[in-house]
Amino acid sequence: MEIVSIARSLLGAILLLYSANCWLNQRYWSRRHFDWRPREHWPVVFWTNVIGGAFGGTYLLVSSYLW
Repeated sequence: MEIVSIARSLLGAILLLYSANCWLNQRYWSRRHFDWRPREHWPVVFWTNVIGGAFGGTYLLVSSYLW
């Protein structure tokens, strides 16, 4: 494996883990307040993190093995 494929795999795994953590704990990391916020605080950001992180992480993992 090349270094780029390893980096893409690691980044994809990190995104999937963050997305799973957000879903399981029903909260997201807020850069404005620099702490974890509940889903009800800003639902659009929560769902963007969960769905975007899942798709982005899956894309990075799959594409790293296709190269």
